[in-house]
Amino acid sequence: MQIQIAAVLMIAFLAGCAASPRQRVVSAGAVDTGPNSLTAARQQLEGQWMLEGMTFNTEDGKSAAVDATGRLTMDGFGNLSIEFTMTEAGLKSLAGMGINYPNPRMSTSGQAAINTQSREITYVGNRFTTSGGMDPETAKRRQNPFALERIRYYTIDAQGILTLTTRYNDGKDAVVSTWKKAS
Repeated sequence: MQIQIAAVLMIAFLAGCAASPRQRVVSAGAVDTGPNSLTAARQQLEGQWMLEGMTFNTEDGKSAAVDATGRLTMDGFGNLSIEFTMTEAGLKSLAGMGINYPNPRMSTSGQAAINTQSREITYVGNRFTTSGGMDPETAKRRQNPFALERIRYYTIDAQGILTLTTRYNDGKDAVVSTWKKAS
C-alpha cells in the first residue's frame, strides 16, 4: 500500500514539473551597435597601440614635444594598460618647462570607463573605490593633469591614429599623445 501511495505521489509530482511553453516573449532591449555606440567604441579602441608622439603643455601656454616610447593596450571589456618611458631628452624638455617628472617610466593598468557622448576614457584603476567612496589616492592623482588617472578625450582619425588628450580644469590641453595600432 505504501509503495502504491508513493508511486501515485511520484507521478503527480513529475506531472507537475512538466515544461510548458512561455506565455509571452521577454525582451532585454536592443543591443546598441551603431557607429557611436559603446560596442563600436570598444571595438575601435581594442588592441595594442604604440606611442607615436607626446606633447606636454603648461597652463601658461608653453609647449614641448617629449621624446618617449610607449604602449597602450585595451581589451573588449575595458581593461586598460598604459606604459611609457621618457628618454633623457624628454625629461629635459619637461624640466625646461618647469615640469618635474620623478620617474621616466610610467605604468598602470585597470578598468577604464568609456563615455561615447563626450568621447572620454576615464581610468578607473584597481583601487578606484573604497567603502567610503572613491579611493583617496586615485582622487588625488586624478587632480594632476599629467597623471595617467586623468580623464582622456579620444579621437580616431581616418588613418586610424588614436589621439588622447588630457585637459586642465579650464579646458586647455595639458598632454596630447598620438598612438598607432600595432600590426
